[in-house]
Amino acid sequence: MSKTNSMLCVLLLAAVFSFAQDQSSDKGGKVVLPEGLSLIPHAYAHMEAGEIEQGSLKNDDIATNNGNYGIDHVWTEDADLEGGFTAIYKDRLKMEFSLGAKLYFSYPVFLGHDQYTKYLRQDIYFDQAYAQYHLGDAAMPLFLAQVGYFKFKYNPEVVNLGEYMFRTGTYPIWFNMGFDTPWQRLLGFHVQDNFFKSLKIDLLLTSATVWPTMNWALAALANYDIAALHFINIGAGVDFEHLFDVYTDRYFGSGTGDPTQPKSGNYNAQYIQNGDTLWYTFKGTKVMGRITIDPKAFFHSKIFGENDLKLYAEADLIGVENYPDSGLPQGSPTLTLVAPSYNKWQEKMPIAIGFYFPTFKVLDALDGEIEWFGAKYYNDASNQFGKGSEPLPYSVQVQLTDPNAPVKSQIKWSVYAKKSFFDGHFAITGQIGRDHMTLPCAAYSYEYWNELLVTANDWWWILKTSWMF
Repeated sequence: MSKTNSMLCVLLLAAVFSFAQDQSSDKGGKVVLPEGLSLIPHAYAHMEAGEIEQGSLKNDDIATNNGNYGIDHVWTEDADLEGGFTAIYKDRLKMEFSLGAKLYFSYPVFLGHDQYTKYLRQDIYFDQAYAQYHLGDAAMPLFLAQVGYFKFKYNPEVVNLGEYMFRTGTYPIWFNMGFDTPWQRLLGFHVQDNFFKSLKIDLLLTSATVWPTMNWALAALANYDIAALHFINIGAGVDFEHLFDVYTDRYFGSGTGDPTQPKSGNYNAQYIQNGDTLWYTFKGTKVMGRITIDPKAFFHSKIFGENDLKLYAEADLIGVENYPDSGLPQGSPTLTLVAPSYNKWQEKMPIAIGFYFPTFKVLDALDGEIEWFGAKYYNDASNQFGKGSEPLPYSVQVQLTDPNAPVKSQIKWSVYAKKSFFDGHFAITGQIGRDHMTLPCAAYSYEYWNELLVTANDWWWILKTSWMF
């Protein structure tokens, strides 16, 4: 974002908060405007820091590490500020608007070039901007309609591993995750139905915000509280990625054609199946199932916290269609292995299990999660974003032929803890584990699109303080 746009965003936020301060009532700073319109300002900030105690790079990146795959004691640090307002009209119509600013340090740092990696970076971003209308109780509306850019979370128990319907790529498979952000921002339309108290239905029509951008996806999710006992809660969902294609062969001046359709120039790779030559595409269908068991439904003791003793699990089939263990690069008569893990459903399905340990209200949460994912190749978005925009996994041949390449572990895990103070306005949050983390690089041409925790010995920790009003 340009400096001019950044300054406009800051001035807009300053104007909003200045207006809110001038117009605020005596009731908790809530702004009450004429004709049933309420304006409520809000703000959030955090500072976090941590360290990769042991991690791994892929073959393209080892030049930045003196030719070594392994990294250790890599410090990470950032700060974040979000501010905005919620406008509510007659308790039915709601508009949410908030902007954010992030301060971070780049990894890796290049001493001889790319000066952008050597100092504090600052980015302005949209946090949320949407309008919403509901009927019935706001906590569980009979009907809700939402349009714009909004946060969406379908598995309320997940704190790290899971929520993969909207946080993964399909072909290739990669994970878009951050610490203490177990949700995804979506752009588009959302409709929710709670006509039956124990059954919730969500329908979403969303526009892709990563390549191929602007294509539209259709998703449906259901959540059922069995017998309305709050004991066993089950959920299921399906997401048709890139279902509606906005591109045409004439869209790109380079003449490479439609990136989401077969036979589209260099954007696809061929493979052989039953003697036929076929093509990989970015399109794919995800299927999700989950379950939560809360034994506190049968003993309502005041000594337990809200999430204590909850056991939950989620499984996501990332791509229903199978591809064979072979590939034929365009223009080459030689078969080359490009995707060893698209031919079996077991190798496309991460399965995560979590449990909230009882802390008897000493902590807000103490959660442990473990995940098994049987994909043979690295979880890496390089081919989709930075290496020709192909729907293929990256570094497959190097991973299988280089004896020094990191051996990918199929197990991920994390332990998460949080404690709030001052009626929830201040919190300390920490996590330790081996998950799907990545780090930002200010020099975008050197962005690490691969996970940095690969082998069974890799792990990191992070600690955050946050304020919210």
